[in-house]
Amino acid sequence: MATNVFVSYDHDDQNQVNGFKALKDNPNHPLDFHDHSLKEPVLDKAGKPIKYPPNDPRSQPVRDEIKAKFDRASKLVVLIGERTNTSDWVEWEINTFFTMKLALSKQNTWKRIRGMKLKGSDNAAVPHALMNGRSTKPMVWDPDGLDKWLEQNPDG
Repeated sequence: MATNVFVSYDHDDQNQVNGFKALKDNPNHPLDFHDHSLKEPVLDKAGKPIKYPPNDPRSQPVRDEIKAKFDRASKLVVLIGERTNTSDWVEWEINTFFTMKLALSKQNTWKRIRGMKLKGSDNAAVPHALMNGRSTKPMVWDPDGLDKWLEQNPDG
């Protein structure tokens, strides 16, 4: 049964992320998940994408939309590229997901979060929020291994 997942990433890596998400639609690949990530940017009243950092009050509609997606996701996958560790949004997503799932999973919350380095980013720095017991060990590009992790019960 496919796991409900939110995929967090730096938007500079959009092309590789699209390729990753396409794997789940490939019948010859075992990776299977329901993607609960944002499909389109959140727009302001003028119809323009909201592009403020997460600590800016003007980004509240984006934060609210992401939190609604987190409610439906049981796991968070962080795709790590060369600059992901500098993304305020990725840090916010990891920390917020962890906090939201804490009541559900308590001491096992870290088992719901996994970082995976994108192809060619084996030496990329891991976002700080993935450290200090807040996630499983980040992995290098391994969609098959990620699929096995997705199938594991984080509360078991």
